[in-house]
Amino acid sequence: MRLSRQTVFLLFWCLFAGAIPAYANNPPLPDGMLSLILIFPVAILGFRMAGARPSEKQYKWRLLTGLVLGLCVLLSAAGTGIALIPLLVILAYGVRRGIQAMHRGQGKKRLVLGSLVILFTLFGIANYLASLNYGLTGPSLEGNAVSTLRVINVVEQEFQSNGTLDVNKNNLGEFGTLEQLHRAGLLDDMQWQRMQRPFYRYVVVLSGDPALDEKHYFVYATPVNYGSQHFTLSIIRSFLPSAAYARRTFASDESGVIRAQDRGNSRPVTRAEAEKWPQL
Repeated sequence: MRLSRQTVFLLFWCLFAGAIPAYANNPPLPDGMLSLILIFPVAILGFRMAGARPSEKQYKWRLLTGLVLGLCVLLSAAGTGIALIPLLVILAYGVRRGIQAMHRGQGKKRLVLGSLVILFTLFGIANYLASLNYGLTGPSLEGNAVSTLRVINVVEQEFQSNGTLDVNKNNLGEFGTLEQLHRAGLLDDMQWQRMQRPFYRYVVVLSGDPALDEKHYFVYATPVNYGSQHFTLSIIRSFLPSAAYARRTFASDESGVIRAQDRGNSRPVTRAEAEKWPQL
């Protein structure tokens, strides 16, 4: 049975209206702005495919309507304090277009197309809100953890070379804990606060007897929330903020070499275990 051109175009439009936002709403990062912008072509195409015609008033004010909607998108993208108002305007536009398609359209397809326009509008707004509340993803958090370990390595070497801590008074300094590095002013307040964020736990382990020889240090970072973002099409979950997550644990020592491993959890690390991990 051969499908008419109009039927094929309708199926393509339904696929476009469903697949794009479904992809945009999922990892690695929900692109809420994409779904927000797609509301307009979906609403316009759905309105026309339903066989509906704009009223004389709509046709007269189409330029002003376009400018207002464009301004609403810009205000939403800018993340201003009044972003809720343009979002409500865009929501009203999409829902109104869908209702008009059902009322002014022709045949049974007008009900399907009008409903899809309304559902897509709700999905697009929800997805945009999800992108605002989306928690940090594994790669970004892991990159921050690696950068922090590099800072700790540099600061530890400076702490030792300055002789800030010299227990056996042999003019050879020892390494220090994170608190000692902070008190010495080598970790500024911004760096210190960054380490207190609930993303990665940073631990410095000192070894050796400073009365006999100089200390060694071992530092590791474990994710606070181990795991990954799961596939979801839930609009309800779109309004809920996602917890920051990461998978890999990182470790280093006085050699400055950073190693990483996905251990399947977030338990403490030993130096012997970390020495078997691949280097970055």
